[in-house]
Formats: sequence, structure tokens, C-alpha cells
Amino acid sequence: MNKEIERKFAIKYLPKDLKIENIVYIKQAFIYIDNLTLIRIRNIKENYPENTQVYIYTLKTKGDIKDKSNIGNRYEIENEISKEEFENLIKNKISNIIEKTRIKIPIGNNLKAEIDIYYDYLEGMLTLEVEFPNEELANNFQKPDWFGEELGYKTLSNRKLSQMTKAEWQSKVTKEFIENNKIIINQFKENYNLKIK
Repeated sequence: MNKEIERKFAIKYLPKDLKIENIVYIKQAFIYIDNLTLIRIRNIKENYPENTQVYIYTLKTKGDIKDKSNIGNRYEIENEISKEEFENLIKNKISNIIEKTRIKIPIGNNLKAEIDIYYDYLEGMLTLEVEFPNEELANNFQKPDWFGEELGYKTLSNRKLSQMTKAEWQSKVTKEFIENNKIIINQFKENYNLKIK
């Protein structure tokens, strides 16, 4: 069982020297949620640098971890499943389906920024997550200048987003946040020749 320690940010701007490590398309839904545990299924297609596809079943639990406002902190177990298992499980989803492109970028100190560009009812949502090997590094992390405000996990986690309407999630962010996200998404398309859904 792995311990997942993350912090989530908005993006202020795109620096000129980004080095993209990989790009994947993710389709996911939740099939179980309670106060301590959630079960998520994902279809992950890697588009760069290779073309691969996997289906993942993930169980996440808080266990005895205290809930913090800014750091996503859970234990998780992941297993690969078949396409048929994924298609059967998604029929029993209890959330909206979330679709997004994830762009992974090294940011130094063996850390990576994972930028998520969302689609469909979440179009205009753009977030950045950094996963840490321990809580000390997470608490002492000095964010790069191009990172925006910390978004935290209480209102804009994927679990919460999967249970919202377009109007609901947009009411929790500013118009400036959405407009800035559109600019950044266009920059990804133009500057990096990304084929984003």
C-alpha cells in the first residue's frame, strides 16, 4: 500500500523552457465513495513519448491520516484490470465521468508537475499537482514562480469535481481563473504542438 502525498495548484503562466516528459489521456469515474474510502477506475492512454493503453482499478483510503486543507494525503492500492472489466465497472459508476489530458513536467529535486486539462462539463478547468515522497518535503516545498495559488483538496478534488455540475464548479472559482486557463491551454496547443482533445 502506497502513501499518496500531493499538493494542488492553479497555473499563473507557462514558462518558456518546459520539458514535457509524457502526455496521457485519462478517462475515469468513481464506483464507490464513503467518508474514508473511494474506488476509482481509469482508462489511461499514453500519447507521448509512446503509445500505450492500460486500465487501472484504484482504492484510496484516509486510514488514520488527519485531513489537511492543502495536502492530499491518502493510502492507495492500484491494480491493472482488463478492458472488459473496466467497461463492466463503469456501468456502475456513481459519479460523472471525468476526461482530461495529463502533461507531466520535471521541476527539479526529482519532483514532477502534473498538469491536467479537463474536458466536457469541466472545460476551462486546469490544475497542477505535485506528488511528494514524504510530508516534510510537501510542507517545505517552495513553489516555482509560474505556479499559481494553492487550490487545496476540499473543494476541487477530482472526487468533488466528479459530483458537480458545470455551474457548481464554476461558482467555486473566479472568471479570471477560467480565462487564464484558456490562455494557457491555447499556449500548450500553439507552442508545443499538442493535440489536445
